[in-house]
Amino acid sequence: NPTPPPRTMRFLSLSMVLSVLLRHRAASAFSVAHRPATFASTALAAEKGGGGGGGGRTSAAVQDKDTLSKTSANGAPSAPAVKLDTNPPKGTRDFYPEDMRLRNWLFGHFKRVSSLYGFSEYDAPVLESESLYTRKAGEEVTQQLYNFEDKGERRVALRPEMTPSLARMVMAKKGGLPLPLKWFSVPQCWRYE
Repeated sequence: NPTPPPRTMRFLSLSMVLSVLLRHRAASAFSVAHRPATFASTALAAEKGGGGGGGGRTSAAVQDKDTLSKTSANGAPSAPAVKLDTNPPKGTRDFYPEDMRLRNWLFGHFKRVSSLYGFSEYDAPVLESESLYTRKAGEEVTQQLYNFEDKGERRVALRPEMTPSLARMVMAKKGGLPLPLKWFSVPQCWRYE
């Protein structure tokens, strides 16, 4: 049984967490740039004749990988492809493995400390009724939401925060929950700002 942390334990502030993440990201960017060749780069070099390929036969498909992209269904040359934007959509971010390890480590500590103090983890759907947010903040909040009409013609939104979802969950139990609630969540939220 782990011992609960002392009452004098200080919790990490958001600015402290962000500074650790930024320092870690800068360090991991340096280490990625200075790593030895990966399997993918070695395989690519072998394919281009850079050695290490074993000297076996190469199929026609490998020799001309762009055959399908160069022709259309009727065999005529196709129009040039639109360049793919490799940036994540606005309001979102990628977590590469080194970032994910740090995030999982940090969230793991948050969860363990919360559990030691008797809190239970909860979650809610990432997709909520748009009215849940407009009721709280008015129609102008829709400018900050990722919102759309679903196939059932209902106005829905990706959750920008957890408070309305938590309130909806508590109201759904109609007073059947023991108070005070000791719940915590580490949610994913999306806000168009």
